Amino acid sequence: MTKQNQNHEVNIIDFFNYLINIVKKIGTKIINIFEKIFKTILWFFILLKKYFLLILIVVIISGVLGYLNKGIIPIYYNYDMIVEPNFNSSKTLYQLIDSYNKLAANKESKLKGLKNISIKPIKSLTEELNIFYTTIKNNDNIVKNDSIFSKNFELINKFRQYLVDTDYLKHSIHITSTNKLSSEEIKNEILSPFENDPFFSRFKEAYLNSIDTKSKIYKNELKIIDTLLLSIAKGDKSKISASSLSINKDSKTNVEQDLLNKALKITQLLADTEVEKVQKSQVITLISEPQLVDNNSLITNRSTYSFILYGFLFSIFIILFIQFVKYLNKFEKKHS
Repeated sequence: MTKQNQNHEVNIIDFFNYLINIVKKIGTKIINIFEKIFKTILWFFILLKKYFLLILIVVIISGVLGYLNKGIIPIYYNYDMIVEPNFNSSKTLYQLIDSYNKLAANKESKLKGLKNISIKPIKSLTEELNIFYTTIKNNDNIVKNDSIFSKNFELINKFRQYLVDTDYLKHSIHITSTNKLSSEEIKNEILSPFENDPFFSRFKEAYLNSIDTKSKIYKNELKIIDTLLLSIAKGDKSKISASSLSINKDSKTNVEQDLLNKALKITQLLADTEVEKVQKSQVITLISEPQLVDNNSLITNRSTYSFILYGFLFSIFIILFIQFVKYLNKFEKKHS
């Protein structure tokens, strides 16, 4: 038993020695890595000290360029806004934006500093499907209740391929200017002429009048339903037979249910007309106000401090390039 205990103790000691050696090796490697990192940092600061004059000259020149760059190179301000043209006015809007762009190219735009203006549709599968089903609903030549037709993916895919930019509902307008513009300036010069167009103004007025007429009809029908329900509660069915509403008049229970269903449907239609009235209250609905796109990133910012930083980084690149050339020369002499 004594020998077995001794062998067991020896094995444990060997195991611990093995673990200690592994820890020492790992510790040595970690120390070597940190030593190399420290030497590299120290070497870098020695280079900075050696080429301090070069760095100082490049940084000063860059700072001066940064201070004067506004006068030499104009700053561009970018704006984005999202609109939704109503009353089939998308083509007219695209033509108007194109004319604004030509005026900007000829420096004849009323919007001071305007350099470029562009428009593009906001595309998505949901939007394209919405256009597809709206087209089916509004086209009398297409069978409206044909579920096989409306769910045919191949047909939908072909339909999407034939869509053009003006078919989409929402559009993004991008503006580039050398002057900082306010939201009101952009809307007054770009959207107001379109909003005040005589043809579309009359179209909008007629459309809103038609919505008001529908609302009055729906409200009148709700009043009739209220009167009929009150008559049923009193046991008077004479007004039901005289009503122009399409309901089931077989029994009291069915009539009441039909009237309630009818009232619910009309209430939904009335709510839809109110939403539609808000959506169509303008010739062009402004979904997102003109917003200045952030140009203050490290790359695009052209302040004096950013130029100084660029100058410092450029001087570091020059120093490293010089060291690389020296290394190549030594390598060439050693192996020549």
